[in-house]
Formats: sequence, structure tokens, C-alpha cells
Amino acid sequence: VKGVSGGVDPTGAMPSRRQSSSAPRTTAAELRARCERLESLLRRTLDSRRDAREELERARARLRTAGDDFVVAFEAIDARTDAAVAAAELRGLLGHDLDVDTALTVATEHLLARFRPANVAIWLCNGRGDHAVAAYGANDVSRTRAESSLGVIGREACPCLGSEPVARVFESALDMVTVPPPGGGVLPGRRAILAPMSHRGERFGAILLLQDESAPWNMNAPELAASIGAVIGEHIDRITRIVVRRNGQWPG
Repeated sequence: VKGVSGGVDPTGAMPSRRQSSSAPRTTAAELRARCERLESLLRRTLDSRRDAREELERARARLRTAGDDFVVAFEAIDARTDAAVAAAELRGLLGHDLDVDTALTVATEHLLARFRPANVAIWLCNGRGDHAVAAYGANDVSRTRAESSLGVIGREACPCLGSEPVARVFESALDMVTVPPPGGGVLPGRRAILAPMSHRGERFGAILLLQDESAPWNMNAPELAASIGAVIGEHIDRITRIVVRRNGQWPG
């Protein structure tokens, strides 16, 4: 750059880019404060993440519970529907027949058809609670073979049934009795369902389903047995009120 005199002005060559002022320095205390703030933010983020995961698990648990409740409710409705259908079928088959033997034969055939491969026994009881076998339907065990076992069940298990239409399930048929017949009779290796034949709070007998323990029960078997038992009890109650005078000896 030339000056007024034509010479070179040394001060006007190229201005310096360096600033005289320096950037403020961060102190150790400020760094610690920043670190603490970052650590606090990280802790809150992790806590929020943990809370979100816990809430997600609770939501999943509620959904599983709701799903389980729905399945249970559906199964209960399905069982009641099957029981109602079975009861209606038997009620239609029995009709207005007032012969006890005919009614028990029809009921036995209905039970055999519903619960095959089970063997079926029906007891009637008198006012003292004594039980006598009134009908039997064989699948793989003849009545002759089953006779001693049926006698023990009639003495020990049947009187323990209540008057409510609720069946009892025995995964081991031996659990029905305290003193089984010699050799266990036909009970070892078998499972059983025992249901009362009751109506209006009065029990008129019991039904037994006996089958090999390797064979699974039909779907809703206890509910079906209880429902059918109640229909038989209702029919016998009607016959009793119309035809039979209760003298404490029936069935003789």
C-alpha cells in the first residue's frame, strides 16, 4: 500500500485476524455441575424406562387375566349348555311314562350313549338312605364282575352324596371307598364319576360312571352327569308322588 509520499506504508500491509480477546475458560466446578446435571437426567431417563416397562408388564398381565377369565366364562357357558341339552334329551325320552323300570332302562341307555366307553350303574334309595342297584349298563365290565364293587359303593359312597346336583369325580375309583372288595374288585385302574339323583332338595339315588383310567372323560362329563342325575331324580319324584306311597321300603 502506498502512502501519500508514494512509499510503502508498513502498517497497511494485511490486518491481523487474531483477536486480542480470549474465550472464557470453564472452571472445574462448572464441569462438575454439568456432569451432575447429566447424571441426574440419565437417572430420570432410566427410571422412566423402568416404570414404562413395569407398566407394560402390568398391562400384559391384565390382558392375560382378562383372556383367562374369558376362557373360563366360555367354558362354563359351554358346560351349562351341554348339560341343558343332555337334560332336555333325556326328559324328552322319558316323557310321561310312570313305570320306574322303563324309566331306568331309558336313562341307562342314554348314559351309555353319552359316556361311552363308561360302564353305568344306577342306585335307588329309600327313606332311610339305603341304596340298592336298580339298573346297570355294561361296556367292558359285566354286572356279575362288578356286583361286589357296586355293593361297597352303595354302602359307602352313595350315602355321602348331597342333595344338590353336583357330581364328584374320582381319578382313582378306589378313592370312593375306604374298604374295597377283595382284590379291589373292578375299581383298580379305573376312574369314576358319582352323581346324585336329586330333585327339590330330596335325593332318590345315584348314578355311577366307571371307565378305564387310560380313557379320558368326555368334555364337561361331571356337569352332564349331574344334569342327567337331576332329570332322573325329577322323574322318579313325579312317579313317587303319583303312583307310590312312601312306606320306607321302596325300593324293596
